[in-house]
Amino acid sequence: MRTSSAMRAAAAVALLLLAACDPTAMGAAPDRATVSVAGRDVTILAPPGLCVDPASTNVSSTGAFVLVSDCGLLGTRRVVAEGDTEETVGAVMTASVSAAQGEGPGSVAEVERFAATAQGRAALGRSGRGDRVRIVATQTRRGVLYLLIEDRGPQPIAGIEPAFWRAFLDLRGQMTVLSVLGFEGAGVGPTEGLALLQRFADSVQAANPA
Repeated sequence: MRTSSAMRAAAAVALLLLAACDPTAMGAAPDRATVSVAGRDVTILAPPGLCVDPASTNVSSTGAFVLVSDCGLLGTRRVVAEGDTEETVGAVMTASVSAAQGEGPGSVAEVERFAATAQGRAALGRSGRGDRVRIVATQTRRGVLYLLIEDRGPQPIAGIEPAFWRAFLDLRGQMTVLSVLGFEGAGVGPTEGLALLQRFADSVQAANPA
């Protein structure tokens, strides 16, 4: 299945970049990044008040990766438009756009079926241990599939909450995976994480009209 390799790549790249992240070394952070994937431009737009980390944005033959978080964590404050607010969140969000051609409207449904398998749970989790991963909740909203995943396997980064949300959507024919990673004690539980990820998905969809 073509989506499985994209999900593995998304998880691996996100964790590697988070582990290497040094906020003191980062420069100014914009609110969006436009990446070219398989000949198509896709714009990742952060929710109001949050920022994209240009130092972590990566485009390769397999796809693109973008990291979004608190502007202060990224070493900057961006100008907030009227009506927006500057936010502080105890989470990091990521976007991964697959270079594989989209499989049409059925691709998101295929991800949901894949998540019900041991192989799918291993790919969706962070530990690579499908036997320690379970899908806690599933929700579909505005054409986006949201999965609440709990991974009780060994975590590559200390202090990350074991339960986290991933969102799957088609953007201009490309499978895109959005994730929110909360940190223990930061107050970003499943309810807050879902609300944050939904705002992220809404921003990304608005930036990429069909």
